[in-house]
Amino acid sequence: MTDTAATVLLIVGVAALLVPALFPVQQVLYHETRSGTTSNGSELREQGYTVIGYENLSERGQEIYVAALESRGEYTVPAGQGAPEFPYDGADELGDVNRSEEPAVRQRLTSVVIERPDDADLPPPDEPVDRIRAEPPQREGAAAGGPETATRGEEAAQQLEQRRQVVGKYDLMTVRKGTPPATDSGTLLRLGSVLLGTVSVGLGGYLRSRP
Repeated sequence: MTDTAATVLLIVGVAALLVPALFPVQQVLYHETRSGTTSNGSELREQGYTVIGYENLSERGQEIYVAALESRGEYTVPAGQGAPEFPYDGADELGDVNRSEEPAVRQRLTSVVIERPDDADLPPPDEPVDRIRAEPPQREGAAAGGPETATRGEEAAQQLEQRRQVVGKYDLMTVRKGTPPATDSGTLLRLGSVLLGTVSVGLGGYLRSRP
């Protein structure tokens, strides 16, 4: 009976240890919208970014963009299930650049700017609109007080709101290929398989070695 149990444990253990080799880790595609930008469309184009209107995205691209916004700025899909307009291999074009310039160049090559339609029925953009501040009124106007100061304050508030609307219109999405996160279900299953195999082989070997 002991020999039978040991044999079964060894077979189960070896099979469990083979699972990760038979089903290797597959790359996933990351989509992040948390970087944000305070530039408008013209400035972003001058910087070399690709600007795409939301309505010009493929159906899959629209689905991924909305899902990223609804997932707190990050969304992953299996390799092969991304959108054709997103530069997943953009980092391959990095080439030889100065170390100080590499982060900016990498972001530009691996990002697209999505131009949101006015009054779009979309989740709020992950844009840093709260970083924008209105310029304070000039000191002499503030000291004088009166209608002139109030007018300048209203103009500053209007400029701030206009700037926020412009910035909120453009959303930066950065994409890349990578291994699944540690919390991915496939990763957890492979880890569980290795643990099961290790325990089964160890216990089976122990039972076989008993007199």
